[in-house]
Amino acid sequence: MAYELFLATAAKRVPSGPDLIHEVKHDGYRMLVIRQTSACACSRATVPTGTKRYPCIAEGALKNRQKRFVIDGEAVILGMDGI
Repeated sequence: MAYELFLATAAKRVPSGPDLIHEVKHDGYRMLVIRQTSACACSRATVPTGTKRYPCIAEGALKNRQKRFVIDGEAVILGMDGI
């Protein structure tokens, strides 16, 4: 199955609805993390497979109890000050 990134859009108010979750936009990489059984893949809009480039994200996904999922989100690195 093919998945597409849900790209961030600026808005004046927080979206609402029973199936909608929002996130704060940081200055990171938009990513998909796809786990199917014992395999995990990380993808960015400009990089087809970033699993080798982002091993910590892939390792974290493999520790999740769920064996099949797709996470669409933003990968960021925060400093000690939270920035």
